[in-house]
Amino acid sequence: MTITTSAVDQLLPRLKSIDQYIASGQLPKAVKELNAAVKIAPNDPRIYILGSRMADAAGNPKGAQEAMRKAVQVAPDWPVAITELSYLLARQNVFGEAITLAERAVQLDGNNPQVLARVIDVAHRAQHFELGSAWLQRAAVITPEDPLIKRMIARNQRLTGKHAQAIAGYGALIAANPGDVESLRGRAQSAIASGDMALAQQDCATLQKLLPGNEEVQFWSELAHGKTPSRQPVSMVRDLYDGFADMYDQQLVAGLKYKLPREVAATIRKLYPENAFNVLDLGCGTGLLGVCLGPFDGALVGVEISERMVAQAARHNLYHRFHTVDLLDALEATPQALYDVIAALDVFVYVGDLTRAIPDALRILKPGGHLIFSCELAREDEADLVLRPSQRYAHKASHVKALCHSAGFSEISLEEMPLRLENQVPVDGFLVIARKPV
Repeated sequence: MTITTSAVDQLLPRLKSIDQYIASGQLPKAVKELNAAVKIAPNDPRIYILGSRMADAAGNPKGAQEAMRKAVQVAPDWPVAITELSYLLARQNVFGEAITLAERAVQLDGNNPQVLARVIDVAHRAQHFELGSAWLQRAAVITPEDPLIKRMIARNQRLTGKHAQAIAGYGALIAANPGDVESLRGRAQSAIASGDMALAQQDCATLQKLLPGNEEVQFWSELAHGKTPSRQPVSMVRDLYDGFADMYDQQLVAGLKYKLPREVAATIRKLYPENAFNVLDLGCGTGLLGVCLGPFDGALVGVEISERMVAQAARHNLYHRFHTVDLLDALEATPQALYDVIAALDVFVYVGDLTRAIPDALRILKPGGHLIFSCELAREDEADLVLRPSQRYAHKASHVKALCHSAGFSEISLEEMPLRLENQVPVDGFLVIARKPV
């Protein structure tokens, strides 16, 4: 939040200088000025807020939290300090306390647009869309003409399945601005989800005129016309994972009970007890497979379309290198007979059609190497490839097994298992281990 105070404030110029030093990465200068500021006004909470930002910039999350808690300690009823602590905790995935603090900040100063902006962000990071919507409604009363707030309200309604309300909200925005691309896209998605294909087709046609050749628009247009797109556009997947890279591990492992990396790492260790192997981790995300594998004698290479996810994975210092490209392109460009293991965990749910990926994986595996991947399960009475309402693909197990056989894999094992939770319900899937002939 912006540093503001009364007109008469001798400390303000120094605080602004510290803020600028932190923003420009000049942390030693920021430290020097902060130490001087503490001597002048040890009970000014703004000093500790800046101290928290500095620790955060230096990669010290514990220090950032301690400094922000000090700000709240010296000013327990100042909404700005409470809100900033809430926001920091949400970024550190401490969602329960973050929400409690956000609610207190709203009680203290719920008509402050800056406070509302922060707590709305906190609610969304915590996936607490109902609370976020309530605060957005409050913000809409304060600034009724702000289209961004109206669009966010409609988005939350769409994400929580209130498609009729979302369509009405998006409709009002489109009436005011017929070229509002985000609202057209959002209304098309809600129309598809609610079965109103005529409206979805209308909005997609408008979008195609506004954004000719756009892959995402083409994706939604195919759905609106009752087709199953062969894959998700790379840009959609990148935006999805960029959006929650810093909270991915907490939500996936703790919240959704995701255990595949640990189980697959154990399988790889059994397959290669001598601890010498090279691994290509497709869709490596934040590096969970690498963490579960730990050190071994060989190379671990990650392929991940999201740069923010790669930044999280790089912190573990386990991967030898990363390729921030589409995994199909990465497979196609990789020399043959290079890896002992190719892993693709919870990533083919976004790739869709596997007719390119599986043969390319065979080519770049060493003889006797293993392709290990997971898929969400489509029933045998469904199509070979099904796009679920979650916008993830499910694959028919018999079809995937046939693809592995036709590519040339041998010793193909397929085990059905729950992959993770979705709305507290297990998602049915299967794990494939396919061996390249020696």
